[in-house]
Amino acid sequence: MRKNILVINPFGIGDVLFSTPLVSAIKKAYSESYIAYICNLKVKDALSTNPDINEVFVFERDEYRNLWKKSKIQAIKKFFSFWREIKKRKFDIVFDLSLGKEYAFFCWRAGIKNRRGFNYKGRGRFLNHKTHFEGFNNKPVAEYYLDLLDYPLHPWGATPGVPPQGCRAGVVKTVLVTTDSDKVYIDKFLTQSGVNSNDVLVGIAPGGGMSFGKKNQDRRRWGVNKFAELADKINAKVVLIWGPGEESLVKEIASLMKKKPSVAPFTKIREMAELCKRCKLVICSEGGPLHIANSQGVKTVSIFGPVDEKVYGPYPKNEKNTIITSEVDCRPCYKKFKLPECEHKKCLESISVDKLYTLTMSLL
Repeated sequence: MRKNILVINPFGIGDVLFSTPLVSAIKKAYSESYIAYICNLKVKDALSTNPDINEVFVFERDEYRNLWKKSKIQAIKKFFSFWREIKKRKFDIVFDLSLGKEYAFFCWRAGIKNRRGFNYKGRGRFLNHKTHFEGFNNKPVAEYYLDLLDYPLHPWGATPGVPPQGCRAGVVKTVLVTTDSDKVYIDKFLTQSGVNSNDVLVGIAPGGGMSFGKKNQDRRRWGVNKFAELADKINAKVVLIWGPGEESLVKEIASLMKKKPSVAPFTKIREMAELCKRCKLVICSEGGPLHIANSQGVKTVSIFGPVDEKVYGPYPKNEKNTIITSEVDCRPCYKKFKLPECEHKKCLESISVDKLYTLTMSLL
C-alpha cells in the first residue's frame, strides 16, 4: 500500500545525514511510498539526489524573518502558501525530528494524522506518537531516529503493536549521492592544482562545529598551528577543505605551513563530498565534514574534544573510521545540548601532532 510520508529536519548537514538511514528504512518497508523532506536551504543539495526522496521542501527561517521586516503581509502569505503545499500532498505520516512544537502543530493543521517525534522538554504536545527524550546521550543519533519506526501504537496503519518487519535490517549507512557536474567541478580543481590520479591525496578539514555558534565553535576544533604542522609532515599531497565561513581558517593554516598545500575552492555539500571521495584519507575535526567524508566511504581520522564520539561519531563506525580523543576525565562534557564553560581545552590541546602524524602515515 502506498504511503505519503514526510520527514522534517531543520538542522545542519550532520543531523540531516544521520536521518538518511531512517529514510532508507522507510523506503525498504514501503517501496511504493512517496517520501518528502523539509530541510533548510544549506542542506537541500545533499537530499535532492537521494534516490529514496521524491521531493524536497525548503523552509528557511531567515528568509521568513527578512521578509517579515520588509512586509509582514508578504511574509504571512508566503508562510501559509508553504503549508498549503504540504497539505496538498495528503501525507499519512510525519517524522518530525525538529525537537520543537511548531512543525508538529502545522502538520496537525495540515491534516497529517500520524505525527511522530521526540517529546523534548514537553514540546511534543502536537505529536500523537512521541518518544520521551532528554537529548542524544547514549547511542548514535541515527539510531534515535530509527527508533521512531518502532513505535507500537498503530504504526503505518498496520496491526497495533506490530512494526514493519525487517525494515531496519541492512540499513547501515548514511546516504549522500554526488552528480556528474560535481565530478567535473572537482576534476577541474584537481587538474589546475597539479594533482593527478597517481598522487596520494590527503584532505584536511579543520572546520565544522558551527552548531555551537561563533563564540564556541573553536571548542570543537584542533588548533590551527597543529593542523599546519601536521600537514607539513605528511608525505603526500595535502588539500585543505572548507565550508561556508571557513575560508579564512584554511588560509591561516596555509600561511603557517612551510610547504604549499592545495586549498579547495568554494564547495557546496555534494562538491565537498566528491572532493573527499578523491582523498586517500580525510583528517578532520568532528562535525559536518567528517560525516560528508564518511558518507563517501573514505578513510577518516577525526578529532573529538567535548563531544561524545559514541553519539556524534561517524555512523556506522567501522574500520575506515579512526577516532582520536584524549583521556582527560572531564570529557565528553557536551550533554543534553549544553556545553559547560571551559578555560583549558585540555581535551583537544593534549592531542599531539606526533600522535596524529604516526597514525596518518600508518593508514596511508
